[in-house]
Amino acid sequence: MPFFRSRIRIAIAILAISAAGGWVWSASSEPEIDAQMTTPGEVPYPSLDTNDAVVGKQLPDVDVTDLEGNTIDLQSFVGSPIIVNFWYSTCEPCRREIPTFAQAQQTHSHIRFIGLNMNDSPEMAKAFGEKYGINYPIVFDPSGTVVRELGVATAPSTLFIDTSGNIVDQVAGEISSDKLESLITQWFPS
Repeated sequence: MPFFRSRIRIAIAILAISAAGGWVWSASSEPEIDAQMTTPGEVPYPSLDTNDAVVGKQLPDVDVTDLEGNTIDLQSFVGSPIIVNFWYSTCEPCRREIPTFAQAQQTHSHIRFIGLNMNDSPEMAKAFGEKYGINYPIVFDPSGTVVRELGVATAPSTLFIDTSGNIVDQVAGEISSDKLESLITQWFPS
């Protein structure tokens, strides 16, 4: 029995020395990677794109096309309050909010509503517009200039533009009927 006890003591001693040696070696080694913690709230990896802040900018002077392919100068809408909604047919929040814009267009005839389609063919956009009751112009940005100049990266997105063509507000994401009415009252009182 003493033989086994001495072997167990030797095994425990070797294990303890190995663990202590490993800790000393690990603590004294210099890491090859300089890891640095981020500050609270800072995302250490790429995030989803967001829209550029454009409040205070002017509506770009570029051409868009309508459902029939006719060219329209975007500036031709300036002179009335304008609400531009960026959308596409497979965007679920777009589908939910489009009827809200159609209803608001009926109620607020002094405002020019424009649906700028970001992704669909004219045929698809027209069918979508008929299904969801779009009663305002649907336009396209074939060159991507409007989207690029306004930094629109997400849909739906909505811009509120005063009679001089200045962007006074922007909303990324779905707008409820109450929110839309609140913003119309704030920016475009009748």
